[in-house]
Amino acid sequence: MIEVVIRPFEGMLRGATGVLIVALGASGAAHGDVSSAGALSREGGAAAHRQGPVLLAQASKGVGPTSQSELEALIKAAKAEGELTFYSSTPEGVSKKASEAFQAKYGVRAHFLRLASAPLQQRFSAEADANNLAADVLITLGASVPFAEEGIKKGWIESISLAALPALKSGEFPARFNTGPTALIQINPWLIAYNTEKLKPSEAPKDWGDLLNPRFKGQMIIPDTRVTDAYSGFWSMILDRYGESYFNQLRAQGFRQISSGIPAMQGVAAGEAILTFPAISATVQEPKSKGAPLAMVVPDRTTGSESHIMLTARARSKHPGAGRLFVNWVLTQEGNLAFNKDSGSTSVFDTSGLPKQYESPKSGTAAWREQLVKLLGFQ
Repeated sequence: MIEVVIRPFEGMLRGATGVLIVALGASGAAHGDVSSAGALSREGGAAAHRQGPVLLAQASKGVGPTSQSELEALIKAAKAEGELTFYSSTPEGVSKKASEAFQAKYGVRAHFLRLASAPLQQRFSAEADANNLAADVLITLGASVPFAEEGIKKGWIESISLAALPALKSGEFPARFNTGPTALIQINPWLIAYNTEKLKPSEAPKDWGDLLNPRFKGQMIIPDTRVTDAYSGFWSMILDRYGESYFNQLRAQGFRQISSGIPAMQGVAAGEAILTFPAISATVQEPKSKGAPLAMVVPDRTTGSESHIMLTARARSKHPGAGRLFVNWVLTQEGNLAFNKDSGSTSVFDTSGLPKQYESPKSGTAAWREQLVKLLGFQ
């Protein structure tokens, strides 16, 4: 049995209602809460994870005559500009495939710059202050809604809900994933990745508590939580579930701290350690497709890194037409499935593949960053 909890949104969409997670089994408890940003999660997160068929049914509404004419006008404007630039915190392979698919469909070039969320937001802010914005679109992880809300106040960002995008006006994009300032476009459950030459599948940890096994002492790589607030969401879940004693035992394991998830995965693939966590599927799949000895385990109870898309304000964007067309494409079923193809991530058009007890990340965990850094003993 699937239990779905209906709760009112708070924040920008206070008048709306939404559905949030998720528990399986007759006695299962629902996890998560609704965000103050008005999304279907603590920060616009995963909704009713076993409702994939419902979401697909919603997506079949199609584009009405008015939306179709608006889409044609948008395509014309985008082709006149010929290109756009987006900044993205998703793995490079995800952005590259999306860029190629968009160009193949519309003949408009989509350039991208891949940065971790914190540096991405810092770069965009610095460019905005200098009145020299290069990005027409942003795709970020962690604290995305608060960043967009602040950008809207400063005239840097245009609210997704006010952008009059055909995919929203037609009802094609599932409304539950529209936060107002941003739209949630990708869900990446946190997982454990390990080197298959150093660990048999039968010996792999199945849950977060298993990582405290003495066997893994000195054999783990953990990314620095300060590189993106998405990590803070993971560690706050661990703190809520296990308490501070977990962190004391984890520090005693003598793990290696590293700058971010990609070099962590490279280190495990090279045999420098047995495993790394928290990780996402895309960072495992890319090196694995090239022969790296990697496998992964997704615990039933986990949270995730959730990707949000946002628009540079039209008055500040160098390619406002192309930027809006790109965002509109990602919000269509065709574009969203293409964006999530082969990465192991979950499209918002079908959330049926999420773990049994997936929890959307809490809102406000960025404020806990320093506490979590201390608990982890990061330098």
